Amino acid sequence: MSPTVADVEATIAERFPLVRAEAWDRNGLIAGDPDREVTGIRLALDPTAGSIRRAADAGENVLVTHHPAALTMPTTVVAGAGVSGVMFAALDAGVALLNAHTNLDRDAAGQRRLPEILGLDPVEPLESGLVTMSVVTTYVPRAQAERVSSAMAAAGAGRIGDYTACSFSARGEGRFTVPPAGHPAIGEPGASETVSEVRIEMVCAPEVASRVVAACAAAHPYEEPLVTLAECRMARNSARLGMLSSVAEGTTLGSLAATCAKAFGVLPRVWGDATRRIATVATATGSAGPLIGDARSRGADVLIAGEVRYHDAMAAGELAVIELGHDVSEWPLVDVLADAVRKTPGLDPAVVTVESPAYGWWIPTNRTDEER
Repeated sequence: MSPTVADVEATIAERFPLVRAEAWDRNGLIAGDPDREVTGIRLALDPTAGSIRRAADAGENVLVTHHPAALTMPTTVVAGAGVSGVMFAALDAGVALLNAHTNLDRDAAGQRRLPEILGLDPVEPLESGLVTMSVVTTYVPRAQAERVSSAMAAAGAGRIGDYTACSFSARGEGRFTVPPAGHPAIGEPGASETVSEVRIEMVCAPEVASRVVAACAAAHPYEEPLVTLAECRMARNSARLGMLSSVAEGTTLGSLAATCAKAFGVLPRVWGDATRRIATVATATGSAGPLIGDARSRGADVLIAGEVRYHDAMAAGELAVIELGHDVSEWPLVDVLADAVRKTPGLDPAVVTVESPAYGWWIPTNRTDEER
């Protein structure tokens, strides 16, 4: 039996956790039947009418992309142009639309792809700052500590970067007096008890905190378990945008821009002195204006990105900028997404097709159309 569309969606969400996505974003299944068996999967950067048509013609009923078909769902889905037309085309052709957007952007392997293609040596993630998280704490008898922490992890707690089921435990003594009408797991009604307990702490995204608390309480042996919830701020660890890389000695801004042009077959836009020597490179996929401050503070000489707004580039000061184009910088993420899709349990990797990069813009030259 072939996996279903829902199985593919679950595999993508496991590899690129939805809790990493921005609040405004849309990820997962946007259109289609989650229970339909997969006949074939196509991957692309964008859910275009052309990609939908090619998928249908090839007998593929799932299109997985980086960009979502819509951030705001249309009020009607009718044939034609725009978001509504794309969704109509997908539904009409029986092609489900799945995507991983900002949750994929924060994948460590994904952020290494751009510098690796350019022959750079990735050193560490670029983005700094903190992310809001929740901390769930409970106290449980030592014999049941593993059961409770496993239940919390299954509910979404304990993910730190790419590590899962992370927790902290400390041993101590718990004291309580059982009420006369109580039904305690340990002790007798009306008696005071001292129990060897383990304090368990696990972090989780605020969106799943209530679910984690409920799972903890359900797995806990006590009649009245103590489960507390607090807000905290923690470092993003590996789930950060961008990458800092080193470059070969003697590299100039001009030679680095030429490397970008050759690697991607485009003419990038460059801000800065072509003769300037480059030692540290910051890279980022897509729109990278918010990362200029991090690039400057981390000592980068140049930021290579999809795009930077004019005024942001002007305000970058000594930081040079190489703009590849939003789509050019993000096509490498499609391969990372494809690797995850192929790991769907029960899926034959042979039914997965990855489209070749196709850019939605071009730059005129002095050559004629025929020469191009």
